[in-house]
Amino acid sequence: MKKLVDLYQTIYQNWMKLPEKVRFLMVGGYNTTVSYLIYVALVFVGLGAQLSLLLSFFISSINSYFSQKIFVFATKGNYLKEYSKCLSTWVGSYLLNAVLLFLLMLAGLNAYIAEFLALVILTVYSYVALKYFAFKK
Repeated sequence: MKKLVDLYQTIYQNWMKLPEKVRFLMVGGYNTTVSYLIYVALVFVGLGAQLSLLLSFFISSINSYFSQKIFVFATKGNYLKEYSKCLSTWVGSYLLNAVLLFLLMLAGLNAYIAEFLALVILTVYSYVALKYFAFKK
């Protein structure tokens, strides 16, 4: 067991040597992929684009919080306070996402492509909001 812990610590220390923006993009890519796959599955079963977006937001928020806290910003702050800030950041992101999704679908894009493009646009907003608000040191 000690060897596994040592291996994890070595990998984690090397991971944390990567630039923060690189870690954010990689962890964000993972989180976005999980959220998008949930969205696609829910649209596929017939829930509709907006309801699927809302449900995927709630399902993926906990995973996203812990992965950002541990693997990107490495904060030691109060879990409840940080999670509350993350949620407020994500609510802003969700609202912007919903508007972008609506506008892109109104422009004629299908729900899958519209959400993919909205997620790309939201990446910059998310980094700034999380770094300078939710996980501010």
